[in-house]
Amino acid sequence: MRTTKSSPRSTLILVRHAHTEMAGRFCGQIDPPLSAQGLAQLPELSEKLNGYSFTHIFSSDLVRTRQTAGAIAARHNLPVEVLRSLREVAFGSWEGLDWDQVVAQDPVYAQRWLDHYPSLPAPGGEGLEPFRRRIREAMDAIADAVQGGCAVVVTHGGVIRTFSGNLLRTGSGFQCDYAGCWEISHEGQQWGTLQEIALPSTPEVMACRVMSD
Repeated sequence: MRTTKSSPRSTLILVRHAHTEMAGRFCGQIDPPLSAQGLAQLPELSEKLNGYSFTHIFSSDLVRTRQTAGAIAARHNLPVEVLRSLREVAFGSWEGLDWDQVVAQDPVYAQRWLDHYPSLPAPGGEGLEPFRRRIREAMDAIADAVQGGCAVVVTHGGVIRTFSGNLLRTGSGFQCDYAGCWEISHEGQQWGTLQEIALPSTPEVMACRVMSD
């Protein structure tokens, strides 16, 4: 149970895993590794985060996120704490399919899904409200665990979009590319503004970064 007292300012760096061969498909909770393109993205991702002084690294338990987190952890000499709660939304019977295959399988339900997006789950998949609740609880728990530190959270596109759009109200235009990363603060049980981290970085503007020679 979370306490009601004010907590110190924590910083979370949300990272989407690097590219996989499942790009363009409903990947969900199936478990492909990073592609050659994804592995090639890891050095630049690590460089983006080079100016940070991390206290924790968290990752979804799926292979693509653990590979991405491992590259960051190796550079910062930190262990990775793996959390099932950071998994992508489950797409049920659509997992592994592209949109053309989904439409061919069940055009009526596919159209309903579009008409009611994002409130209608894929067949046999995870509903929006349980997914929202799972992600909010996971992020709140991580912020509490960090307690004034700075943590990397390596997760999935749907997780980051849901957290930013449905919980932080960033709007429908939010872009979430492979190996993208964003900073957000948490203080007194309140979340701050999500800011994308670009290359090159600017250490002086981020609370948990350290100046380097």
